[in-house]
Amino acid sequence: MKRMLKFSPILAPLALALSTTASANPLGMTGPQDFIVRVGGYYMEPNEDQVSFVDETFENFDAFRSTVDPGSEWGWYMNLEWKPHEHWGIELGYMDGDDHTSSHADGFFTFGFDDVDYRDVVSFDADISTASLKYYPLDETCMVQPYIGGGISYTDFGDGSLSRAVRDDLAEFGLRGNFDLGYSWGYTWQAGVDFNFGRESAWLVNVAAVYARSVTDMRIQLFDDVPPPQDVEPIFESYSGDYIYDPWMFNLSVGYKFSF
Repeated sequence: MKRMLKFSPILAPLALALSTTASANPLGMTGPQDFIVRVGGYYMEPNEDQVSFVDETFENFDAFRSTVDPGSEWGWYMNLEWKPHEHWGIELGYMDGDDHTSSHADGFFTFGFDDVDYRDVVSFDADISTASLKYYPLDETCMVQPYIGGGISYTDFGDGSLSRAVRDDLAEFGLRGNFDLGYSWGYTWQAGVDFNFGRESAWLVNVAAVYARSVTDMRIQLFDDVPPPQDVEPIFESYSGDYIYDPWMFNLSVGYKFSF
C-alpha cells in the first residue's frame, strides 16, 4: 500500500480540478459520488526480450547476450476507484508480484564457462502500481459496464538472485555473484467490464486486461569470494543491459460500490 501513496502528488491536482468542476456542476455531478473497491487475482504474461549485456570494465563492449524469458505467474491485486461522474473514474491499482524464474540463456551467457548452458539463470519479482483515468460509455443504469482507461505505471523490481547452478559454478572459480534490477516509470492502459449483480446491488464482478510499459536496467556483478584489501575494488566484473519487461495482466475480481 505504501507504493500506492507515490501517486498522491500526481492525483491531487486532478482531484482538486474535478471537485471544483463538480461544485460548478456543468457535468451533472450531483448527490453522492461513487467509490469502487475491487480485489482479485491476475494472470501475468511478461515480455520475452534479448538483453545485450555490456562489460563495464570495457566501455561499449558486448560481453554476452541473454534471452530473458520469465515464466508466467499468478498473483493478487486490488484497486480503488473514485467516480465523480457516471462516465468517468480515477483509479489507483496495485498488483503484487510473484517470483519469476526460467530465464533462458543462450551460449553467450556462460560467464566464460565452456560448454555450459543454463536454463534457470535468475529469479525476481515485480510489484506494479498504476494511476488511471477511465471512461465508461454506457449509462449508469446498465448492469453491464464496459470501460477503457490509461495512465501511468510504476514497477518496483524486488529481490533478485542468481540460480543455485550459477552460484555453484562461480564458487568453483572462487567467485560469487549478485543480480539486481532497477525500477521503471511508464504508461499503462486497460480495457475491462463490470458485471453488476443488480441495479440496486452494490456488488459486481470485474474482468480486465491491463498492459504496463516497463523498461529497467538488469545488472550482474561478480566478486572475489575472498574479500580483497580495503584499497582494492571488490568487483571482479560487472555486466549491465536494458531489459524490457512489459507485462500483460488478465484480472478477475469482485468489487463493492459505496458512496459518501
